[in-house]
Amino acid sequence: MLKDSVQHVSFRHGEVLFMQGQPSTCLFALSEGMVKICAHTPDGREQIVGLSSRESLLVGLQSMHDERYAYSGIAATDVTACKINHRTLLERVRDRGDLAMRLIEAMNVQLAHSRSLMEVLGHKCAAAKIASFILLMTPKSKKANGGFALPFSRLEIASLLGLTEETVCRLMAGMKREGAIHAPRGRIEIRDWDQLHAIADGKARSNVRT
Repeated sequence: MLKDSVQHVSFRHGEVLFMQGQPSTCLFALSEGMVKICAHTPDGREQIVGLSSRESLLVGLQSMHDERYAYSGIAATDVTACKINHRTLLERVRDRGDLAMRLIEAMNVQLAHSRSLMEVLGHKCAAAKIASFILLMTPKSKKANGGFALPFSRLEIASLLGLTEETVCRLMAGMKREGAIHAPRGRIEIRDWDQLHAIADGKARSNVRT
């Protein structure tokens, strides 16, 4: 039975769920937390290539039939998940249409998040990239008010958005001066939603755009 191949697991911030190059054995369905998807370059650098959050299905493969993980999955926050033997899952999917639909739905959620991230990366303006990233990271429960944890350093944000750390620090400081955000280390509080959306849309009338 499929439930015999599912294990409830938890990871602390910074722990590895799966490592690039290791034999691929499992998928992870996230129930809480956020995971950064990374590629490791030949010189040892870590490049963030994606993010996965609650209700996402973490695969780490280019194809469901790959023998080794193409990426690494590292907990950006504390994480709880279901660890699923993906070979067993594939066998069950062949026989059960309802399970196939649930798998497709889970992958569609991940694709939607990936599309949103690609839209962020598509911005030509560095400030628009950063503002859009902050909006993308905002939990739904925090849309009205209040701050939230941002589990990425300025360097990691720079890596993800294709910017320099200095640029991220300078522009986030500018957004703070403009009153759009308050950004103590490790947290973000959105003070002016209209201003932040204007920056994200490239319509801000201030030097935050540079």
